[in-house]
Amino acid sequence: MYAKLTLSAAFVALAFSHNALAADHNLSADILVVGAGSAGLTAAVQAAEKGKKVILLEKNLGVGGSSQFAEGLFAVGSEWNRLRSDPLTKEEAFKTLMEKHGYVIDAAKTKDYVEGSAENISWLAGHGIKFEVVRMTPWEAATWHVISDYKGTNHGAGLIKGLKDAADKAGVETKLGTPATELILNKEGAVVGAKAADKKGNTYTISAKAVILATGGFGDDPQKVKNWAHRDPEGWKSSVPIGKTGDGIVMATKAGAAMGNVSFVQHLGTEGKGIKFLGNLYATSWQPSALWVNCDGNRFSNEDVAFSFAQAANAIYAQPHHYGWSIFDDSQVQYMMKKGVDSGIGVLVPVGQKLPNLQKEIDDAVTVKSDGFKTADSVAQLAKELGVPEANLQKAVEQYNKACEVGHDGEYYKEKTYLRPLNTKKLYAIKLKAYFFSSYGGLNTNRKHQVLDKNNKPIKGLYATGLEVSDMVGPTYSTWSSGHAFGFASYSGRHAALNAIDEMK
Repeated sequence: MYAKLTLSAAFVALAFSHNALAADHNLSADILVVGAGSAGLTAAVQAAEKGKKVILLEKNLGVGGSSQFAEGLFAVGSEWNRLRSDPLTKEEAFKTLMEKHGYVIDAAKTKDYVEGSAENISWLAGHGIKFEVVRMTPWEAATWHVISDYKGTNHGAGLIKGLKDAADKAGVETKLGTPATELILNKEGAVVGAKAADKKGNTYTISAKAVILATGGFGDDPQKVKNWAHRDPEGWKSSVPIGKTGDGIVMATKAGAAMGNVSFVQHLGTEGKGIKFLGNLYATSWQPSALWVNCDGNRFSNEDVAFSFAQAANAIYAQPHHYGWSIFDDSQVQYMMKKGVDSGIGVLVPVGQKLPNLQKEIDDAVTVKSDGFKTADSVAQLAKELGVPEANLQKAVEQYNKACEVGHDGEYYKEKTYLRPLNTKKLYAIKLKAYFFSSYGGLNTNRKHQVLDKNNKPIKGLYATGLEVSDMVGPTYSTWSSGHAFGFASYSGRHAALNAIDEMK
């Protein structure tokens, strides 16, 4: 009897073990989409609405990727622009983009994107997603189409929710927690599907007439940041790590694709014990009215570069050991609490938003002895807290306060509006570091979004979209064209699907 019970228990344990029911599956589709962020979802929806059988793979347990944390999409000449009488033309936008990126970006694909950007917003709006045009700063064009609502949800999460509903309605077969592992090639070198595996041990061999890659870049893999982008991953870090490890790029290069240029959507920011991401204290790191010094205690920039968050990240990364400190005083704390911030963080912390919890967050950071935030009652004490030479910091503060007194920054020409003197009897410093929302690039594609091999020829059956695509931005992301990366994701996803369908005819 005991032996029978033991044997039965063993079978029960086996039946409920991790891979007891695992199996090999053979599936087929017209189009296989790898990655379910905004690029992958739009590709899947577009293809399915054209009557194609679509399988969508996502390695995470939910859809959205980094798109769920985005806010708005780039577009020029949209219906929303028309209603605002925005003057920017597509021709002007194209020329400005080329100039902003130093003419190193792909002119043909950039022109196609600009020309098709308004129609892309209209297509998304046709799926129930609502938009409003927002200008982040006075220096930017009115290109940022922020998602205002989809069934009670806004920003990127609203767009993802709308696209997922559309995918379900169109009959897309979505497999979550199921990353693709390799591409399948035929004897002629064409991509004819992919292999995948889930966490239960199931494996899938999926045949398809076209495979569309939309895996969201490589920024969450520090080794790839180092090897592919030649950046120090300790000083150049992903701010939204959700498993973007370059899977699509790796699979494509193994299938013969050429490795393309890589860039980032970079930004300044901070981190440290007791500092909440996008909290009131975090927001002080984006402000132009402070004094910025590096690890040597020397001022290194006109601090109003904070308005251009990508360029600010470059300025910080260029410093010794890739960090700095932003120094402000109690009068600026009171200013931010009562009048609000001068530099916003998108629509999440808009310009003018007050920081009512700033003093509490400062007190909390001091209590836990934060490594990212320091306070002092004198310049000498602050130098000690920051570990910088006292003489250098004293000189930087004195010169800065003199510039504030005369209303002219002779050192770095900071705007007079943001020259605010420091009361040295109560000083604060928050650490400045360089981050990125996402990597951008890795695969070369043509105007049909086909992946190119080392001879610059398209690999039949293989397409790349969104953040996988090289040469859409230069080394520095341009904040002039707000929403560029988010907009290109859905635009390229849709058009990759449409071109793949045309190739099937």
